[in-house]
This record gives sequence, C-alpha cells and structure tokens, in this order.
Amino acid sequence: MATAPKRVDPPFHDAPIADYPSGQQHSQAWTEYHQSLSDQVNAMAVAATKHAGVTDGSDAVAGDIGEYLVTPSGASVGLSNGSVQNICSLDLTPGDWDVAGNVIINPTGAVTFAAASCSTVSATLNVISARVAGSAAANQLRLGTGGDQRINVSTDTTVYLVAQCGFTSGGVSATGMLWARRQR
Repeated sequence: MATAPKRVDPPFHDAPIADYPSGQQHSQAWTEYHQSLSDQVNAMAVAATKHAGVTDGSDAVAGDIGEYLVTPSGASVGLSNGSVQNICSLDLTPGDWDVAGNVIINPTGAVTFAAASCSTVSATLNVISARVAGSAAANQLRLGTGGDQRINVSTDTTVYLVAQCGFTSGGVSATGMLWARRQR
C-alpha cells in the first residue's frame, strides 16, 4: 500500500528570491522546498506507471497489470465417485486476480452429475462453480468453472481447479486447464 506524501509547507519566512554569490537564486529553505515538491511529483509519476501493463502486444511482466498465468493438468486424474478432487493448481502472488478454468471429463460408463470450480482450498468446490446434472453415457463432458472469479490475495496463494463427478458404472478421468490474469 502506498504511503501518503509528506506535507511540505513553503518557507514563507524566507525571502523567495535572492542573488547569492554562488549564483543560487533561492534561499536554501526555498531550494529544499522546490526539491521536495519535485521529488513527490516524480514519485507519483513512477507509482502511476509502475504496474501500468503493456500496450505493445508483448506479455506483461510478473507483478504488472495484465500478467497472465496458465497451467494445464498434464496427466489425466482418476475421479472417485462423488469425491471432489484437484485437477491442477496455479500459484498466485499477492494481487487482484481473475481466475477461471475448464475441465474435460472422460467417462467410460454412465455419469449422473459433474461439477467444476476454482478454489483456494484443496479438493473443495467453491460457491461459484458450474454444475451439470442428468445422464450421459460414456460421452465426454466439457465443463467451465462458471466464468471468471475474482481472487484478491495479500500472500502467495495456491488456486486449485477441482472437479466432482457422480457415476453409476465404469470409471471417470479428467484433465483441465486453469488460468489467471492480474487485474491490479
């Protein structure tokens, strides 16, 4: 969090203009006052552009607005009937993030329901999640996480892409992808 600039009052007790032998046009008090104002203006300009993002089509660097992280799950994860399981995870640094993901569920039998979400708690569905119900016999299901979810963290935090599936026969495996973009 930025600190408020220090208030500096002009040195009204000194004459503002003087012709000193050194060539200096202001008293030391006025010179220090002007330098302090200049330093504060420069600090505000640097702060305003520090995390400004990019406009040239390149990737935003770590810590800047627009930073983008993505992770695929890699190998398929076998799902247990009715259990919430982690598909993949992504480590977020402090900041304000929009996070979302997709899960691909591959059943070999009949599926009765499926759910997916992004969560900061391992193997736990979040309140914001996508759910489908009904019967699907050995058909691949593609399920998003319910849209972008805001995750605002002040310490390094792991976000999990989680899935849950109910099925009456066969087995189920899942893969997925999780992504995040820094908003501020």
